[in-house]
Amino acid sequence: MSIILVLLYSCGDDGPNCPGDISLPVEISPFKPYYSIGDTVTISSKFYALIYDQKTEKFYNSINYRFTPIIYLNTIDSSDEYNWKSKVHELSTFIQQSNEGMNLIVSAEQGVITGEYNLAKDSLYLSVQLILKSAGLMSLRIGSLTSGDSHLQNNYHFGCRGREITFCLKSPAEDNIKLLQQHRSNERNNWILADSIGRFKQYAGYCFEVK
Repeated sequence: MSIILVLLYSCGDDGPNCPGDISLPVEISPFKPYYSIGDTVTISSKFYALIYDQKTEKFYNSINYRFTPIIYLNTIDSSDEYNWKSKVHELSTFIQQSNEGMNLIVSAEQGVITGEYNLAKDSLYLSVQLILKSAGLMSLRIGSLTSGDSHLQNNYHFGCRGREITFCLKSPAEDNIKLLQQHRSNERNNWILADSIGRFKQYAGYCFEVK
């Protein structure tokens, strides 16, 4: 299935010759608002290496970019500070699909998964599988450690800041943000929702329950 990469027009203080920001596609499957312990959730992302930038009307080769996606898995129904933090290694067991995933690093201290996209022919691709092993209400989010870094994105040659990298949830269409909204009394959930739904969607946010 072909995926269209959507590029944003936001350019900060950069001039007209600097490329605009990037929104990378993410799919989460299968779509189930309710999972059972032992179920597997697949997080994948794939896009063509040559990115067309609508702001400058040019193509950019993203092979030399470092996107460094970072995956968070949080519980959202606890006011306890520790329990709110991302705990991928406690809430799930991750599987890197051979020759298909990204080079993964799991940080036990940070409780996240991070790494780099792999090159597959003319596309950049990642695929991570999480086997759920704990019950509760959870939030899955994806960010980038290199967002806005011109050196890691090779934009410093043009005198431009790094492009802001966000993530767009392609599937499922329903992100179940209502679970976060129901727990707005949780201080951290209020922070996520502080700028309305925008922040949640820019992190390809997805909420679900594990029974």
